[in-house]
Amino acid sequence: MLWTLRSSRTWSLPCRSTRRSFSFTPNPRLPRFADGSLPKAPLFREEVAKAKPLPSFTEAVRKPPIRNQVLFVAAGTVGALVVGAHLTNYELFKWWAYLRASPQGGYDKSRPPTSEELARIKYFTFGRHLQTGLANLKSSVDQLPETMKAVISWSYVQVFQPILNATEGKRMCWAIGAVNVAVWVAWRIPRWGPVMLRSFAHNPLSGRSYTLFTSMFSHENFFHLLFNCMALASFGAAASQQLIAQFKKVEQEHGALSEPSPKWHLLALFISAGLFSGLVSHIGHTRWQYPRLIARLRNATPTTSTSSSFSLKSSASTALTKADPALAAAGKAATEGTSSLGSSGAIYALFAITALGYPDAEITLVIPPYFPINIQTGFFALVAIDTLGVLRGWRFLDHFAHLGGALFGAFWYKYGAEIWFSIRLWDLPAAFYLHGHGLSLRQ
Repeated sequence: MLWTLRSSRTWSLPCRSTRRSFSFTPNPRLPRFADGSLPKAPLFREEVAKAKPLPSFTEAVRKPPIRNQVLFVAAGTVGALVVGAHLTNYELFKWWAYLRASPQGGYDKSRPPTSEELARIKYFTFGRHLQTGLANLKSSVDQLPETMKAVISWSYVQVFQPILNATEGKRMCWAIGAVNVAVWVAWRIPRWGPVMLRSFAHNPLSGRSYTLFTSMFSHENFFHLLFNCMALASFGAAASQQLIAQFKKVEQEHGALSEPSPKWHLLALFISAGLFSGLVSHIGHTRWQYPRLIARLRNATPTTSTSSSFSLKSSASTALTKADPALAAAGKAATEGTSSLGSSGAIYALFAITALGYPDAEITLVIPPYFPINIQTGFFALVAIDTLGVLRGWRFLDHFAHLGGALFGAFWYKYGAEIWFSIRLWDLPAAFYLHGHGLSLRQ
């Protein structure tokens, strides 16, 4: 076979390249700039110079308010005193009418009864009610064996005989202690924990005011509750007797205004002292401890250099390493002692009245040393410890509240009887109009 090599024929399509000149049709809606009229790009330094300086750390942190708390404490104190005075006047007209209607002798019905006569008739009436209750209890368990009936009757007497023998002031202290125990039981319920922390513990940074009232009945720790209830029963009973003595002195100067019971006076004093001590604690934390905490946080803030990227990283790491202990200490200070609770401030007021009213009395501590000491020595020693705690920044106890309660107690010992007499005298017409009908019908 013969092979013939031929050159390959090149085939080409009749394609023609289209050449078109590039042209741009201006859009009338777009802005047109002449040469040299373009806006100048802003310089970084100029923009930084125009920017407003950032506030410092101290300026950026707001100061907690105190106006609402001051108004709440003022209104609460006035309300507690007015309501307490009105309830005392109500009891005055109630037992005065009871004496006028009583067929028993021993009382001159042509004159108003004295405080001792009103207290006596209240005591005997309460005793008769307890005897009636015992008789009804015996009749209801009459079908039980004699041994069980004897045990039930003995238990009834053991419970109510100390209540009958106690003074009106001590009974009120027991009632306040019962409220404290109920609130403490509520703290033990896990589901109620957030509610109790929000509504029964006063946090100066929360802005809430009503917790100044609720926190005085709140105790989270059992030993805190036990110690405060023991102190309340002791100093409260003594302070109530001192309130009676002070009120009698005012009666001798301004005229007789019988008081059947000091319990409402004691309750109003307890609430007023608790509110005032809570306010002192609030102001002390927001105007004394809180600024010191902010200063510690400001001093613990790390500062870095901006010379180069390497020096920036190295200085930042070094500053953070050095600032870690300070930040940790400041954070610990911020989390400790943020909320306060307990009736220690109000009890301090009762302690102050007892110490000033009975300067020769002696007290024995429930903790070592157990030997008796003079009550004023113990009181002023505790005040000195609380003063030192405020100056040193101790956080285990609310020293501001203790000092506030002691101050209120000293004030009430000096001027409380005059204030109480004036409020009762002011409320007397309204109390007679509302509760004196039984008395006016028999005049």
